[in-house]
This record gives sequence, structure tokens and C-alpha cells, in this order.
Amino acid sequence: MIDAEQNLIELFRQNTVFQHLDDAEIEALMNISVIKKFNKNQAVFEVDQTARYLYLVVSGSLILNLRNNKIKTFNRGDIFGEVGVINEHLRTGTIRAMEPASLIAINANQLFNQRLVEAKTALKVLRELAKLVTNYLRSREQISTPELIALGETEFAEFKSSMRWNANTNNTDRALEQPIIRTIAAFLNSKGGTLLVGVRDDGEILGIGQDRFENHDKMLLYLTDLIKVRIGALHMKFIRFEVEQINTQHILRIDVEPATMPAYVREGKTGESYYVRTGPSTTQLQVSKIFDYIRMRF
Repeated sequence: MIDAEQNLIELFRQNTVFQHLDDAEIEALMNISVIKKFNKNQAVFEVDQTARYLYLVVSGSLILNLRNNKIKTFNRGDIFGEVGVINEHLRTGTIRAMEPASLIAINANQLFNQRLVEAKTALKVLRELAKLVTNYLRSREQISTPELIALGETEFAEFKSSMRWNANTNNTDRALEQPIIRTIAAFLNSKGGTLLVGVRDDGEILGIGQDRFENHDKMLLYLTDLIKVRIGALHMKFIRFEVEQINTQHILRIDVEPATMPAYVREGKTGESYYVRTGPSTTQLQVSKIFDYIRMRF
């Protein structure tokens, strides 16, 4: 039981919202929390429901569908429900489990009850939640997807026509997954960036329908599993997915934050490679240079 509790404390601390709290403060949050389990396809909450909890993902993958038709995914260590906690508003989207999931549900009302949680602790959490929401809104205002496409490929932006559909052979081609995984790893190892799938190098929007996934949920779950296998589950907390509609086409936006630990790409049965961004390109770093790069970067 002690080990399980310590693991949960470490899970809290891995998220930026709780990283400045000490053990006693995190334990106070755990005292107003419950573990909730959800089956595949089960809704955690639906649009227009009253916001009662802030959620921290313990295991599983979940998908959020917003009113504007955007889609986001959440994995271990991610939080969601922060907007409703801050302004006590009704939920603006529906979130459900893509696979069996376990969540820590923090009671929003009790979080601001000084008899249960000290004011200084609640204030620390509130400040970080406000930063999270502010940064999210600012990034969407300043770097919208149409603006990224108009600016073209840069050190921080790359376009891919498809995830797995080869237009030349008119068939599924798993080799096309390679550059996508390598680019994500390069963003993780460098300064972060955004990968747009369904957009040609010249900025023409092709859409993700050509990848022949049954639906967007299946595509996002497929990509989540791919990243976990090829890069590692620990890096999922630095990656966000959204499906956006531009005109009549849907594209996949993958936003990647700079990681706090090196990201290696598993290639073949035993090999691993290390990628970084060099201008608008993804480059495999020579073995002799990896150690020095990691030492300076991390």
C-alpha cells in the first residue's frame, strides 16, 4: 500500500500543475480524490454536464471531442477538466475512454475548502491551472493551423501527406510511419514543434481520409500505440493530438513539447536511433555525437 501511494505521489509530481507541491500537499489532494475506472468507450463526462472533478490519468488513453469538432487525446500523467474547475462552467466537450482507463478524480469543490486543503496549496494548483489554460488559448490565437500551413515547413513545423497510405502504390504502406515517428522524436529531443498530417510539403491540404481508418478515434488510438511502442509511453505526456477541419478536409495536428529526457526511436528488432531537428529537417545524430548533445540538451 505504501509503494502504491508513493507511485501516485510521483505521478502527481510528474505533471506541471502539481510539480511544486510537497508530499504533504499532494497527500491532501489525494484525500479529496477517488480512483475512477472506465471501460472502453465509456464516457467520463459529456458536453454540458456540470464540472465537478479535475482528472489525472493513471492508465489508459482517452479522447476529448469538443464543440468545434476538434479532438484531443490524453494519456498517463495528463490532466483534463481544468477549464470547468477554474470557472465552474458546464463541460465544453465529451471525453471517453479509448481503452480501459483509470483516473484520479479530484473534487473541485473540496479543493477550495480550506478545512480540507490549505489555501496556499489550492492557490499553487490554481495558478498552474491558470497558466495551462492561458498558454493553451494563447497558442491557439497566435499559431493557428492555417497560419502554420501558410508559413510553410520550418524548424518547428513539418507536414506529412499521410500516415500510412502510399498514393504511388495505392495501398497501405507501414514504411510511411517511419518519418512521422522520427519527426516526433526529433521535436522531443530539440525545441518542440508541430507535425501536420494530411498536408503536402507545399501546403496543399489533402486530408486524413486517405489513410482509410474506420474513424478518427481508431486513427488516434493507432498513433498512440505506435508512439508507445516506438518511442515509449513516458514521452506521451509531451505530445498532444487534435483532428481539425479546414474547409472540407480533416487534418491531424500533433503538438510536441521539448521533452525532459532523451527520446530514442526503436528501429528493427534491436536497434535504436536518435533524431534531432536541424532547420526544417529531421536528422539522425551520429553515435559519436549523441552523448555530447544529450549532456548539453538535458
